[in-house]
Amino acid sequence: MPAVLLTAGRLIARHWPALLALSLLGAGIRAGVLWAAVEVSDSVPILGQLILILAPLGYLLPIIAMLHLCGASLPRLKEVSAQRAPEAVTEGRERRLVDVAVSVLVPFLAVYVSYGLLDQDISRFRNEAAFNEFNRFSLLHTLHYDYAGRLGIYPVQIALMIVAIAWVLRWTLGRIENLTRFLLLAFLGALVEVYYTGQVAGQSVQVRTAGTNWLDDRVAVHTVRSTYERVVDHLGWFGHPVDALTTWVLGLVGSLDAVVVVPIAWLAVGAVVLGHKLAPPAPFEHPWIERLTVVPAWLRKGLASLLSDIVERFSAFWNGLRLLGSAGLLPMLVFGLAFLVAIRIPLLFSEAVRLLIGPLDTDTWLAISPMEAGLGLALSMAVTAPLLAAALEWVLVPSLLSEAAAGSRSPAERTTP
Repeated sequence: MPAVLLTAGRLIARHWPALLALSLLGAGIRAGVLWAAVEVSDSVPILGQLILILAPLGYLLPIIAMLHLCGASLPRLKEVSAQRAPEAVTEGRERRLVDVAVSVLVPFLAVYVSYGLLDQDISRFRNEAAFNEFNRFSLLHTLHYDYAGRLGIYPVQIALMIVAIAWVLRWTLGRIENLTRFLLLAFLGALVEVYYTGQVAGQSVQVRTAGTNWLDDRVAVHTVRSTYERVVDHLGWFGHPVDALTTWVLGLVGSLDAVVVVPIAWLAVGAVVLGHKLAPPAPFEHPWIERLTVVPAWLRKGLASLLSDIVERFSAFWNGLRLLGSAGLLPMLVFGLAFLVAIRIPLLFSEAVRLLIGPLDTDTWLAISPMEAGLGLALSMAVTAPLLAAALEWVLVPSLLSEAAAGSRSPAERTTP
């Protein structure tokens, strides 16, 4: 772990101009996407929602670029990038990162949701679009508001239907690319995955909010709270330390996402971005499909191909999680503690800005707060990528390389002591 921190420090010292430029560009893209989504949704609501889904890419794409930038300075990661990837099941060519984009998006969106950034995107879009919608129709003296259509508020069953359609569309694009060898279709398929994973992530935010409100309204929850308050009151002076301990424990449970989920998700992102070439092909056994004799043979073949495609898209993600598990508990815990510094950079930067500027009028602070938030997020991104690259270089990549070497040997050589 000291080697990880020293390596991350050297990477920051060597590449800080490029790291800062990429992170500032990402923060600007995210803010620009949110503005464009609100403006476009006034005329074409569905297009505005599609643009909004691109906001997380303003964070993810610079991180991917910074990981490759740092990886080029580290010998083990350079060795990994020189490896040849297995053949893509559907496209029939060497597998690329864009082919397993969903394996990057799933852990990244877990980070994005844990940071509260997705909630910020959705809230800003919906508040500004709803404000625009209300004012526009109020001036026309009509009450025909179209909040649901403009804001993209879909029920869960519609979101699941979007996922199913996106899987079929992604597979279809891969089949067409196999015939035409038109690589741009792979990037179009990646945008499809961005859309449906963004829809699922948005649904998770809504479900969590609705679930919290539902629990708050339950009689059992009110009973537990009132009972706890009575017990604390009856304890007298001893109730204060008991209440403080309870608050501390609940706060600890509430920060598990920052201490556990976020570092592991970031490591999974790094493992997929820099180690997807060494992820073994994911075989998909489907004998049960062949037993569906009532289904035409061409349909069985298509279903098997579709399911194989879906499994391969997620194979790099599962391989990354398996790799994290093989790294050991202690390195993961120590890395999680070190990563808390990167997570708290926006908060530390905000506190530093307030100390330097001092008290301000509310209107003045509202005018500069977007820039302050963007700069804090950019600084966090510029530290996150080198820390991830260093962790992969020292903790995860050696396991990847040893597995790849073992897989390249013959069965007889593998059994030789």
